[in-house]
Amino acid sequence: MGAADNKPIKKKVLFLLEGFDKGGIEKVTLDIVNNLDPEKYDITVQTFWYGGHCQSLVHENVRVIPFFFRRYVRGVIRLIQYLPPKMLYTLFVHGKYDVEIAASDGGAAKVISGSTNRNARKICWVHMDVVARGSKLPEFRNADTARHIYEKFDQISCVSANCLQRFIKKFGRYPCMNTAHNPIPTEEIRKKAEETNPYAEEEEIIRFVSVGRLAVEKGYDRLTEAAYRLCQSGFRNFKVHIIGDGEQKEKLHAIIQKYRLEDTVILEGFSANPYPYVKNADFFICSSTDEAYPLAVGESMFLGTPVLATDCSGTREWLGDSVYGMLTENSTDALYKGMKMILSDPGKMIRKWTEAAAIKTESMAMASQMDTWTAMIFDGENCI
Repeated sequence: MGAADNKPIKKKVLFLLEGFDKGGIEKVTLDIVNNLDPEKYDITVQTFWYGGHCQSLVHENVRVIPFFFRRYVRGVIRLIQYLPPKMLYTLFVHGKYDVEIAASDGGAAKVISGSTNRNARKICWVHMDVVARGSKLPEFRNADTARHIYEKFDQISCVSANCLQRFIKKFGRYPCMNTAHNPIPTEEIRKKAEETNPYAEEEEIIRFVSVGRLAVEKGYDRLTEAAYRLCQSGFRNFKVHIIGDGEQKEKLHAIIQKYRLEDTVILEGFSANPYPYVKNADFFICSSTDEAYPLAVGESMFLGTPVLATDCSGTREWLGDSVYGMLTENSTDALYKGMKMILSDPGKMIRKWTEAAAIKTESMAMASQMDTWTAMIFDGENCI
């Protein structure tokens, strides 16, 4: 018997998601598929929108294929809206997989719910607070309309405990549900963070940084409002750097100009490597109105940059009740007061919360995180 005959049979895994460009779901999918053992898993990523930043970074063992076409065809997304799940699956999913993962609660979940592959384990991987910001497809309007989608899954995995509870609140319980925290590629971000410091040297400047898509739920309008109030209160020794791009860019520019904050709140744009910005800042800010499990918070803590965050679902799982970072109420006023507290005694605040973050992240290794994630996702451990 040859050596090839002794090789274990690889588990064939499909990740279905809408796009593979610059969003949070895309980034965590990239981190996971690039860190799954290629000797154990045969990985395919299928996307509604083909191409993009994250797709360009997949390892060569990961297959990426389009759901529809390699180029955008106007109106094609309406097929997701109007065709029934089984027809969508039959028309566009052609491989035979052992595991089929819908990487969202919307279109991807609708398609996988129509799977005709009786041998595949079907997993809905939920990344958001579905009460605050769920899918707009009519199937996900309420528990009754969504039941014919979710009952087809063997397992529903949410990225945080709060995300799971919010799912249950809107859609009810299903036989196998668990929490699978998204892993952080610690070795990769440590290396990337060592690149050149992007900030100009300025004495006595406290730098706040935030990384995320310029979207309504990220709360950058109220972060800008808080910065304006700080300036009005006499604080001038700080800057806020926002790393990201998105549909709120023009609105944020207008707010910054209205308050004459061009030298205080800086929209840095998208960066393929935001980690030097995070590592060399004094504080990371998460100003979001809702977050399922903000990896940017954990990444910042791992890099030694303390965190100020609004209490919006998943942030509490990182910070506790202001144990490992500053957790404020979910409001503009609370953001302002938290930033004011930091600027009133920056040395003390930075030392205190840097030490607290180090306790939370001291045993954070990618290999052990991936072991936990695969046990939760592929083996269905800790289902409630």
